[in-house]
Amino acid sequence: MDINSQEHIKAIAPEVAKAYQLGKEQKYAEAYNVLVPHFEAKEIPSYFEEPCGWTIYRYLKNNENKLSSLEIRKALSFYLSFASCKPSTLHSCIMVQAANLEKKHENDFRFVEFCQMWNLNSLREEDYIAAKGTTESGKSIEFKSLAENVATRLYKELKSRHTEEFVTQLFPFFLTVKEKCPMNKFIGMYIAQLYYWQNNKEKAIEEYKNILKTAPEWFVWKNLGDICEDENVRISLYCKALTMMGKNEYIGDVRLCLAKLLLETNKEQAAFEIEQYMSTYKEKGWKIAGEVYMLQSRLSGVAPSSQARKFYRDNVEEAENYVYSDIPVYELTYKGIVTNNAGKEKASLVNKRENIYIRTSLTSQLRKASVGEVFLVRVYQQDKKQIALTIHPSGKKVELTPKRQADKQVGNCDIATISGIVSLPAQGSFCFIDHQYYVPEKLTTANDLKEGDRVSAKAKKMPDGRWRVVSILKNA
Repeated sequence: MDINSQEHIKAIAPEVAKAYQLGKEQKYAEAYNVLVPHFEAKEIPSYFEEPCGWTIYRYLKNNENKLSSLEIRKALSFYLSFASCKPSTLHSCIMVQAANLEKKHENDFRFVEFCQMWNLNSLREEDYIAAKGTTESGKSIEFKSLAENVATRLYKELKSRHTEEFVTQLFPFFLTVKEKCPMNKFIGMYIAQLYYWQNNKEKAIEEYKNILKTAPEWFVWKNLGDICEDENVRISLYCKALTMMGKNEYIGDVRLCLAKLLLETNKEQAAFEIEQYMSTYKEKGWKIAGEVYMLQSRLSGVAPSSQARKFYRDNVEEAENYVYSDIPVYELTYKGIVTNNAGKEKASLVNKRENIYIRTSLTSQLRKASVGEVFLVRVYQQDKKQIALTIHPSGKKVELTPKRQADKQVGNCDIATISGIVSLPAQGSFCFIDHQYYVPEKLTTANDLKEGDRVSAKAKKMPDGRWRVVSILKNA
């Protein structure tokens, strides 16, 4: 039978029309079931493949919580049997649905094989672009692109079955996602692991070190520790990870890895890690692996260390030197806490001689710092942005001029550090510092400025000669 003959097209048209009408009535399962016999007989003409494809998509989308993995895979196999599978809105929608369904049926949904049949080269340019939306409260949010979501789902599956064939075939896709989605800090980590699974440890370590220059997240330090062979380096990397993540529920694996490394050389610290692991898991009601009980048994009678924080600090420097050996260290002076336009507090550090101006996340040591305290900071230059990678006290302190002094210029506009007394107008939610530096409403409200407060601030000289405050320094 020629399924593309005019006779066959006319014969099957009523069934396709019936399914279309049922779909309009939102009877998606009924529409799909009308066409199932024709799908199974492989007698859908190419002329009707697109409308039939949309019927499959709507069936999956609107019944995903009711369908078994077998029913889902069967429907997707019908779609993939169409000769016209190619880059299109429909093709991308099918991938969206498959990625969503994989989350619900990850134990028996072979997403890698599905992607191979779907053909990842079929992703359109728009599939690499993140979507933007707004919450009910009006806050702007960004959703990852389809390509990023596919990469994440693939990586999760590859963690449990990374065969040489799969890794080799999928590597180009991950490289493409990294190129087209440069803001995604996870893609580089996925690529590092792909190198490791290819037994290219040197390249994997190099990739992780590059990631840590722009995204020094605790889990990246942990993953780098997992692939290093030198035990002392691994210990230091796990310690660095532990100093960067404060929530115990996220770091159970780090504690477990560290405990196993310290089992013979530092039993007290190993006992502390196991104690913390057990405490968190019991509190959360999580299942504790048998391996943990075995380690606890081996440490029976050992008192947990009371100097855990010191142990972490003593080992952190080795991790930082291992990763950042090529990054220069500068002396930067702490200028205080500033609040950006989003209302988020940052620490401000400067070195005018080297023309370095950094705003970085607050750590416990920076919250306790006083204005003029000097820190040793590793500074990485990314495009025009300067990033503080490591910060340690130098023991030095300098006196800063309290009144205004020019910090730098932006075009023809001066940026200055000023200090003075807050004055509030009779009307409006804005204010002034020393009656001449205008503080917009957003900064006034975010910093809860009141009449008579003494504050320091960054101010910008506008083209008309007036000064506008752009950030508040908490320590006046």
